[in-house]
Amino acid sequence: MSADAVSQPTRPELEILKLLWRRKSLSAREIADDLAEPLGWSYSTLRTVLERMVDKGLLKRRPADGVNAYSAAVGKVALLGRMIQDFSDRVLELDAAPSAVFFAQSKLLTKEELEELEQVLRAEETKP
Repeated sequence: MSADAVSQPTRPELEILKLLWRRKSLSAREIADDLAEPLGWSYSTLRTVLERMVDKGLLKRRPADGVNAYSAAVGKVALLGRMIQDFSDRVLELDAAPSAVFFAQSKLLTKEELEELEQVLRAEETKP
């Protein structure tokens, strides 16, 4: 699935992605241990959401040691860049996304990822 074809994640889906960006690959049980309570979800609800995220192209699923392991199918910077661009255009009605410097205090992005995000945002500006 192309990066542009991947749908925007919901808020809970983004929490799952952020966990997987940090920890790389986890079983449904490991994800539930971290997120089921904060999200107010049962284990079965979480499993359903994980499968929907696989269908949407947001996650990859692979068998590992008798359980399914999930990992992010979308890159952090690419997805965040699309989300920032979409918000800037659709909500703020800006002709260009803000500079990545705006996100310098992010706990999610490294310095290198901020630089990459800046390139992604500037590349979006040049698209017709």
